[in-house]
Amino acid sequence: MLKWLPLLPGLLSFFAITTFAQTLKIGYFDLPPHTFPDDKARASTAIHFFDKVAGEMGVQVEYRHLPLQRLLFMVKHEQLDAALFLASNPERNSLFIFPATPLFQAQSVYVVRADSVFQTAGDINKESALKIGVWQGGYQSNTLLNSKNRLIPLSGNNVAARALELVFNRRFDAFYSPDKYAVEFAARQNNMQDYIRIIPINKEIIPLFTVFNKKSAALYLKKFEQAQKKVKAKHNYDALLEQQLQGN
Repeated sequence: MLKWLPLLPGLLSFFAITTFAQTLKIGYFDLPPHTFPDDKARASTAIHFFDKVAGEMGVQVEYRHLPLQRLLFMVKHEQLDAALFLASNPERNSLFIFPATPLFQAQSVYVVRADSVFQTAGDINKESALKIGVWQGGYQSNTLLNSKNRLIPLSGNNVAARALELVFNRRFDAFYSPDKYAVEFAARQNNMQDYIRIIPINKEIIPLFTVFNKKSAALYLKKFEQAQKKVKAKHNYDALLEQQLQGN
C-alpha cells in the first residue's frame, strides 16, 4: 500500500479538477427581463436559456447575483468561472475569453422624456452639454464614447428603473441603455410608458456573450460552444423572452 503514497498528491489533484469541472460558477447582474435579482421568485430568460445549455454540457450550474463591477472583478480573479452575459470591448477582450457566437443580441437605445425635443439619436449625439446617464462599468458604444455630452454613471442594482425616474425628473437629459428590453420592461413595471420615449440607435446591435476567465475557458469553452449551438438550433432566445414578457 505504501508504494501508492507518492502517487497520492496527483490523484487528489485529478479528482479536484474533475469535481471542479462538473460545477460551473456563473455570475450575473440585474438586467430585467433577461435576469432578475432572485431567479427563484421570478424566472429569468437568460438563466432559463443557459440551463438548457448546461444540460447539453452535462454540468451543474451555481448562479451568483452581483452588481456589475463586482461581477467583473470576480470573473477576472477566477472567483467565478464566467459571466452569464457581457458585451465585448477592448478591455474585456484582453481579460476574458469570448465564445464564437453570442448568447443573444441587444438593440441599444436612448431614453428621454415624452415631451423632449429630441426625436432621433442623431439629435442627441450632435449636442455637447447634455447629461446622459449610463451603466457604471457597462457597455458604451462608439457613438456614445465619441459624444461630447457628459456621461454620468449609475451603479448598483435596478439601474434601468432608477434611470427612468432620473430622466422623468429632469436630472438626466437622456439615459443610454445597451438593451431596449431593459428599459421597456422597467417602464412597464413602473407605469412610465406615457412619460418617457425610447429612441433606438440605428445600426447598434450589440452581441452579448457568456464570457469565461482564461483558466475556466480551458475547461469549458469548447463544450459550451457545442452545447450552445445545439440549444440555439432548437430554441430562439427572443421568442423565449417574448413568451416571458407575455407571462408577466
